[in-house]
Amino acid sequence: MELKPRIEETRWDPSKELELLKLWDEEKSSAKPDEWRGKEVFVIDTPPPYASGKWHVGGAAHYAQIDMIARYFRLKGYYVLAPFYADRNGLPVEVQVEKTYGINAKEFASTPEGRRKFLQLCRDFLDRAEADLVRIWRRMGCDFEYWKDGTDSPRYRTITQATFIRLFREGLIYEAERPVRWCPRCGTTLAEAEIEYDERDDYLYYVKYKLADSDDYLVVATTRPELIPACAAIVYNPKDSRYKGLAGRKAIAPLFGHEVVILEHPSVDMNFGTGLEMVCSYGDEDDVRLFRELGLKPKVIVDERGVMTSEAGFLAGLPVEEARKRVAEELERNGLLVRKERIRHTVPVCWRCKTPLQIINRRELFLRQLDYKDRLKELISTIKFAPEFHRRKLIDWIDSISMDWPISRDRYYGTEIPLWRCTKCGALLVPEPGRYYRPWEEEPPWSSCPVCGAPKEYLVGERRVFDTWFDSSISMLYATRWAEDPEFYQKASGNVLRPQGEDIIRTWLYYTLLRVYQLTGRPAFRWVRITGMGLDPKGRPMHKSLGNVIDPEP
Repeated sequence: MELKPRIEETRWDPSKELELLKLWDEEKSSAKPDEWRGKEVFVIDTPPPYASGKWHVGGAAHYAQIDMIARYFRLKGYYVLAPFYADRNGLPVEVQVEKTYGINAKEFASTPEGRRKFLQLCRDFLDRAEADLVRIWRRMGCDFEYWKDGTDSPRYRTITQATFIRLFREGLIYEAERPVRWCPRCGTTLAEAEIEYDERDDYLYYVKYKLADSDDYLVVATTRPELIPACAAIVYNPKDSRYKGLAGRKAIAPLFGHEVVILEHPSVDMNFGTGLEMVCSYGDEDDVRLFRELGLKPKVIVDERGVMTSEAGFLAGLPVEEARKRVAEELERNGLLVRKERIRHTVPVCWRCKTPLQIINRRELFLRQLDYKDRLKELISTIKFAPEFHRRKLIDWIDSISMDWPISRDRYYGTEIPLWRCTKCGALLVPEPGRYYRPWEEEPPWSSCPVCGAPKEYLVGERRVFDTWFDSSISMLYATRWAEDPEFYQKASGNVLRPQGEDIIRTWLYYTLLRVYQLTGRPAFRWVRITGMGLDPKGRPMHKSLGNVIDPEP
């Protein structure tokens, strides 16, 4: 008797996969919409991927693993909701459109008509990118429930705006003018979680300050000599015997001639430079803190373009880095530069465009988060982490937070802030929740100011949008239908899994825990599963710019 294999093909035929995918789609279309009522519900807060281009194999593997978890719980008898929708708000698409069409968003979108055209260019790009992502996970055989209403849909944005209106009315969101990290290239404020740090080579300049009451000089080391016109004080550590007796005396700022007070402060590193530190508005977060603690008056010498203002004297009109070179030349020419030495140090940069950041005074909307740090750490202790050591990363991030969250952004492709301002009495007005508002192009929903009675013409709509994480952080509420189906939310909210990458622990995970707690008083998740990055054989993350990407498509 001759034995023959039942499978005669010697090579796999991918068309069989397409037949199977078609069968699965037919089975899915026959599912009952209320099936969840008779089962225990398990919801996966699927990471909405940013629609900026095709996945590499690492990204595809991440979603394949999420699909495996969903299938496991279905086999265990759960009703599993694993939605897939795209994250479509934020700066990345704006940058991509600017590069593609050779335009500047600030100029192109300066009028309502220009803004509408710019938003359409962004939507067109996102539609193409999202179609690529959906095609890949469907081709992989993943069994997600595809929601076409992504984070830029009126449905999603209505919920985001409703959460803002509620928190604003409860006093958890407020407007204030404060020093914030600012990206001159993107033209917007950044939150602490959006700041990255690059190692860069620079100079440490040793600069002479003459004492006001004698002919003696102090030598101060700084990497930011262009901030000398904004220097308000020189500080030293009270334990530093070299400078005993100087506290309360004055020094003269080189080249600019104004007096600066000399003070003691225990935070000064005696081993850095000469042990003397310039306090300027603003070089870094230490300057911000010292201005506040010492009651110093700031001077604005850098504008929103990263250009020196008229307050900077002869440096006015120069970009910051050019001003640094110019002031160093003048210091040397006037015998006020003792020396300069090469130094490698960390520089805060924009997470998206890598431009060095400045600190400027801006009037922004802030969400309170400092008041919630201890409560959030207690909340985290009730959540199961896998792997467990990632819990520590989240706690360390919470401990490092030093300011409330600035949530307003001077950009365009994001959820509009539903706010109108009365130019007569200054009142900030929020409408009733329940629909999607676009204050920059629509009439105010009041016939007159509810506070002072001024005519509608005095009510000006807000032009800014939310930080993209203000949108993304309600993904758990969106997946569990918090705003649309309270019955489903109550049944589902206790069994929610957050699977995500370790690179967004301080953003997506933290902000979701904060926002969900503020809105519901409950933890957002029962489980948090953290995965690593897709790496190449050399241990480098996969990036198109490195040319090490593997395409997951067959």
